[in-house]
Amino acid sequence: MAFNRRQARPLCTDTEYALFTASLADAIGDLTPAQLRSKLERARRARDKYRDLVKRQRLANRTRTGTKKGNRPETNARTAEKAQLFAEALARFEARSAKLAATAEREAKRAAAERTLAAQPAKRRKAGAARATALGKTKGKGRKAATGKTGYASESARRSALDKLGRDTRGGARKGQKTAAVRRSQARRDARR
Repeated sequence: MAFNRRQARPLCTDTEYALFTASLADAIGDLTPAQLRSKLERARRARDKYRDLVKRQRLANRTRTGTKKGNRPETNARTAEKAQLFAEALARFEARSAKLAATAEREAKRAAAERTLAAQPAKRRKAGAARATALGKTKGKGRKAATGKTGYASESARRSALDKLGRDTRGGARKGQKTAAVRRSQARRDARR
């Protein structure tokens, strides 16, 4: 059951109620990351406090009443409700914190990508100027003659293609080994029937 303000007010002290209301949807978005961390820790401490208090009350009731469960609704129902209330508040704070962390990570990746893209045109301009100079010296013999290579536009393209080829030379063999292992295990299962 999700608690609302009306249900939480009689259970909480003023500071606990302020913490609870800060976890609600209309207020949690206004928190800074530092405030969010602080409230998350306070909610965790409150949840642990009341959860432990419920356990202690149950143990005390067990010895007093002689029953195995030790449940007496009139003694620890409010404490259990407060533990649940702060568990819900903690879950909301953690969800908001995870959302902010994911947003910050996305922004960092986007900024890194933008820095990379901003640096690339300068490299391309330099490479283009070098290629034009080389082409100018060959006097119209073509790009292949200018670079001294056949089939690749640049040395980095040639290296990239060779890297792709050399990356996984055993891929086919591993696939064959896996297929053979699957067939052997299936044959063993069939033989048991």
